Amino acid sequence: MIPVATPPFLLVSRSAEYETRLRSVLGERLTVVPGEFLTFGPEAVVTRVPERPRIALLGPVLNYEETKGLVEALTAKHPSLGLIVVREQRSDLEDWVDELALHAVLNPDATDETTLALLDRLAAWLVANGHAEAHDFDAPPALEIDDMPFVDLEPADFDLVADEPAIETEELVEPEPEPEPEPAAPEWEFPPIEAGVPTEAIAVVAPKGGQGKTTIAINLATGLAEIAPNSVVLVDADLQFGDITAALALEPERTIVDAVADTAADELVLKTTLTHHDDGFFVVASAPSPELGDQVAPAALAELIDRLRATFRYVIIDTTPGLGEHTLITLEHVTDAVFVTNMGVPSLRATRTEFELLTKIGLMPGNRHVVVNQTDKNSGLTIKDVENIIGAPVDIEVPKSSAVLFASNKGVPLIHDDVRDPAAKAIRSIVLRIAPEAFPKRSKIQRRRRTNEPE
Repeated sequence: MIPVATPPFLLVSRSAEYETRLRSVLGERLTVVPGEFLTFGPEAVVTRVPERPRIALLGPVLNYEETKGLVEALTAKHPSLGLIVVREQRSDLEDWVDELALHAVLNPDATDETTLALLDRLAAWLVANGHAEAHDFDAPPALEIDDMPFVDLEPADFDLVADEPAIETEELVEPEPEPEPEPAAPEWEFPPIEAGVPTEAIAVVAPKGGQGKTTIAINLATGLAEIAPNSVVLVDADLQFGDITAALALEPERTIVDAVADTAADELVLKTTLTHHDDGFFVVASAPSPELGDQVAPAALAELIDRLRATFRYVIIDTTPGLGEHTLITLEHVTDAVFVTNMGVPSLRATRTEFELLTKIGLMPGNRHVVVNQTDKNSGLTIKDVENIIGAPVDIEVPKSSAVLFASNKGVPLIHDDVRDPAAKAIRSIVLRIAPEAFPKRSKIQRRRRTNEPE
C-alpha cells in the first residue's frame, strides 16, 4: 500500500452529525474544516485545508453564497479538485448545479453505501482524466464508469438507485481515528467604525403580534451584515415573549437582562452579553422569562440602544407589539422605523391609529418604511385599499410564502436559505432601502453552462 501523504477527502460543514457519519465511513482519509470559519470568508477555510485534497464535500448547512465562495477559492488553489455539494433535493438545486462548477450532488441522508459509491465514481473519473493517481484515494478498485465526463450528467444521475450492486466495504475499514481536539472558538472581532460613518438604529414595529415582525428583523440584520460583517446587532426587545434566538437556533448564555445591568456599562462587559450568529451579526437575546423582562426599565433599554450605536454600524430592535412604553422610548432613539402589518382590516386600522398617535406626539421617525407582509391576491383587498385604510403609501409588499416557515423551523434566515423565493426577494428590498449598497452578489451571477473541467 502506498501511504497517502495527505487525506484525500475534505469536508466543510456546520453539521456535527454529518461529520460524525462521514468520519465513520472514511476514517483517517477525511479532513474536516468547520463551517464556522466561513464567518471570516472562504480564504479562512482554504488556509486550513491540507496541501492537496482530491475530493471536497461542501455542506450540509451551507448557503449558496458560502458554497459559491468555497468553490471559487478551492478551485483557484486546487484546480483538479473534485467537488460535491451535500444538499437535499429542493426546487433551487438545479440552479446550484447550473451556476457552480460542481461534479456531483449528494443527499445528506444518503446511505453509507451510496456515499461510498459516489466517491468511488468521482475518484475514478479524476484518475481517468489525469487529475489524480489511483493510489491517492487508498480505496478498492473504482467502479466502471462511462468515458463521458461528469460535466454532462444531470443531478439526478448522481442518485444511485437501490438495485445497484452493493460495494464491498471490508477493505475500507480503517482503525478508529484518534479523537481530534475541537477547534478553538474564534475570537470575534468588532471592527471599528470609520470616522465620519454614521451609525443607524432601526426599530421594527407592528400593531399586533403575528404580523411577521421578527422575521423581518432577523432578515434585515442578516442582509446588513453582508456589508458590515460583525458590525450589526439585533436586539430582541420583545421583553416577555421574544423568540429571535429560537428562530435562529441560538443558545445564548446571557440576555438583555445582563446587557442592561450596571456592570454592562463597561464596553467589554457589554460585549460578553452578546450572542454571535454565523451570518456575521450579534444578538441581544430576550429575557428568559416574562417576570425578568418586566424588570428591564424603558430608560435602561434606551441607554442600551445608545451604547450599542457607539460600537455597531447598525442596531436593529425587534420591539414588543403595539405602542407600549418600551416601544415608544425605542422610537425616540432610532433613525429608522420599519412598520409591519398584514392585509387584515383590524391590523390595518391599528396601523393607522399608530401612525396618527406617533405623528401627534412627535415620535414618528424621519425614515419610515411601511411593509405589508403575507400579501395574498385572494384576500379581498388591493394594495390601494390598504393604503386608503392606513392613510400612508406602502413601500414593500412581502407575498405569503411557505419558505418563511421552513427557514424559521431550520433556524436559518430566509434571505440566505432560499434566495429565489418571492418573499426573500421582497425582504431583500427592505435591506436595500436602509443600505442601497447591500445589493446581493447572488443577483449579479450570470447563468452559465456548468463545467467541471479545470481551466
